[in-house]
Amino acid sequence: MQYADYLTASLSDLSLALQRGDVTARQLTDFALQRISEADQPRYNAITWLFADDARAAAELSDTRRQRGEALGQLDGIPVLIKDNIEVQGWPTSAGSVMLRDVIAQTDAPLVTTLRHQGAVIIGKTAMHELAAGITGASSLTGFTHNAWREGRSPGGSSSGSAVAVAAGYVPLAIGSDTAGSVRIPAAFNGLFGLRMTRGALSTSGIVPLSPTQDIPGPLVRSAADLRIASEVLTGKTFATAGEALRVGIWQEGFAADEDEINQAVQTAVAGFAPSILSWPELEALAAEANIIGYEFAEALAEYLADKPQAQFHTLPDIAASGLYHPQLETVFKTRAVHPGTASEGYARVQQRQHDLYQQLVAMFDQHNINLLAYPVVRRAPVKHGEMQEGSNALVSAVTGAPAISIPAGLSQDGLPIGVELLALRGREDLLLRAAEAFELRISLNK
Repeated sequence: MQYADYLTASLSDLSLALQRGDVTARQLTDFALQRISEADQPRYNAITWLFADDARAAAELSDTRRQRGEALGQLDGIPVLIKDNIEVQGWPTSAGSVMLRDVIAQTDAPLVTTLRHQGAVIIGKTAMHELAAGITGASSLTGFTHNAWREGRSPGGSSSGSAVAVAAGYVPLAIGSDTAGSVRIPAAFNGLFGLRMTRGALSTSGIVPLSPTQDIPGPLVRSAADLRIASEVLTGKTFATAGEALRVGIWQEGFAADEDEINQAVQTAVAGFAPSILSWPELEALAAEANIIGYEFAEALAEYLADKPQAQFHTLPDIAASGLYHPQLETVFKTRAVHPGTASEGYARVQQRQHDLYQQLVAMFDQHNINLLAYPVVRRAPVKHGEMQEGSNALVSAVTGAPAISIPAGLSQDGLPIGVELLALRGREDLLLRAAEAFELRISLNK
């Protein structure tokens, strides 16, 4: 395997090349580091922290295991990147904030432990929207990450660098986190597959919190097959490859009337499934009313930072008062710093709204005899740096706890990726993974 092959290789391609002896883990790691060195600055700006020596040492251990005939993990010897709000022992956990740049993780987050157990070579950490509190990739630590397909455009967020790193060929797999679309939106904007699993499917321990209720880590990859591998590695489960027919409904109000390209791409992507058209005009408002982030953010962050003496500040009010954040964060930080918390009556009401909305979703699926709901991940194209992104549909999954996937649906005339989101009921990741594989047969992105 040559360097050029690595840039587009799948997880399976790399595993097979390692198995055949066509390449070593050390060589793959050097390929990844070479790509980052050549491409990241100034074009992509997707990397916050890079630990080349640690990565090479882990790669050499993988090569030794292979040479000795020892048991190997599913990702043994394959380079992986981690979002910078996820703890990796001995490395900074800055979460895109200059105020947390000196916070060093004492232990690995459970999902990092899982990746290491499966032999992954973790090479560094990716840039992100500051404290995961937005979807444009704005950060006081690193500035803006660039869309992999268009410099100066939003890569989506908050898992901005994770998505761009995969799309730009740094690694075949990166881990992000999703609280209100932060895996799926960057996946859509960079032509990737991204999965938000059922609430509680993956541990959030060791992740800088935005909303303990809605936070969940998730994978970003270039193919449906890789998404299945990554999902099974992270969960320790095997998802069915066959079963009930995929019955797709299109959420009519999930489209913007004046976005013909996005609308056409999504409708074309699902056309082969003979979808039914469903109307639920209230869904967007119901999802917004069930968003619990505001009630949880300040308290959860303060609890996380309480035992982090290296942090420059330890509460959201102090962070908001400092003025050291990226300018795009001013409104959200100052608003949420004084927002009622989990002891308020409003918190209990929002919890009930989440429960009720999921029950309405179940009833809607049953009424229309569907098992997947389709709509654009984002109704609007990626904005230019400095602008605020509108049109996200990703909140529905986050507030209901239902799993959802972003699947590439094509390119706009401007050459920007468009993503279709599929939503399933809780515990039905198998349907989403099967749908991704079926969609991939119909749609291709030619960069």
